Amino acid sequence: MSLRTTSRIISLATILLIVLLIVLLIDDEKQIQNISREISQAETIVSASMDRTRSVLRFTFIFETLLLVALVGFILHGLSKRVIGPLNCLRGDLFAAAHDHFHVIESTGPPEIAQVATDAEYLRRSLVNQTDLTTQSTMALQYEAPAAAAIRASLDRIIQPVPGFAGYSRPIEGVIAGDWWWAGVRSDGKRIFAIADVSGHGVNAGVMAIESRSIVSTALASFIPLHDIAQALVRHGWDEGKFFTLFMGVIDGECLEFCSAGHEYSCILDSTGQYLLPPTGPVISNLGGHWTTSTVSLNSTSAFLAASDGLIEPTSTTQVDRWFAQATLTQPATPENWLTHLLSASRMSTEGWPDDLTVILATAI
Repeated sequence: MSLRTTSRIISLATILLIVLLIVLLIDDEKQIQNISREISQAETIVSASMDRTRSVLRFTFIFETLLLVALVGFILHGLSKRVIGPLNCLRGDLFAAAHDHFHVIESTGPPEIAQVATDAEYLRRSLVNQTDLTTQSTMALQYEAPAAAAIRASLDRIIQPVPGFAGYSRPIEGVIAGDWWWAGVRSDGKRIFAIADVSGHGVNAGVMAIESRSIVSTALASFIPLHDIAQALVRHGWDEGKFFTLFMGVIDGECLEFCSAGHEYSCILDSTGQYLLPPTGPVISNLGGHWTTSTVSLNSTSAFLAASDGLIEPTSTTQVDRWFAQATLTQPATPENWLTHLLSASRMSTEGWPDDLTVILATAI
């Protein structure tokens, strides 16, 4: 092979090698550009992801802060509404009751605070009753004090408590009233009771009340029929122009036997409704009259209320019926508590009792 041929071959090989190198360089450049593009895309993705992460963290922080603020606000609102508010109301009621004995202390708020308010209301009622007794005692000084005290003590005396009975008597003049109530248990186990409203006030009315109560209580305990007791009272011979209304009853389980001598208000309340018991004869007086005995059925929900006209005159029988129904919804379900609620409602709704007031309340047991 000649030198020239060899030189050409070497030149051609060199050219091919250079071309190959150029191709490889171009390919490497393309690879580098692709890698750079992918890195740029990756950086964009990472940056976007970090932005989203920062946004989520920022939203989470704001949400948790708002949630914490709302929780604190809810707790403060709950304390204010359930505790601080009722306490302020109770404090206001106590302050008002200290200046106005007739201001009712409402039972509001959680059970513990409501119970405190209920106890405070019982205390207020007790203070009102004590104030009334003080007023009566002061007025009694204007009368014959020793005789007044003896008559009042006799009218207020009850031998022993009778299950299912509660009564209240308040005179309008001093401490002498012609109204009276009485209850007892007969030897056969039946509960017997009576309520009367003697005409007039003062010592004469008190003496007549003692006489009539002694006769009625003895006759009831002696098994004398109710209408015969009314006839016997007429034969007693009372002072001219004097008279009294009288309601007598005998409760035997689920039965009430009664005789009403012109008594204005006597009512039965049970789960079936509320109805007045009509008189079964005229008032007791020297004019005489004819009386009969009636019977009504009772059940476990029955309650009986009888009152003198001192409770009715300032309002109406319909209003008294409403007070009676509302009182029987209160707790504890005892005649003493119901009577206290009824008297409180009457005292709050009227400008005072214009006459002697006597009330008797009984439940079926």
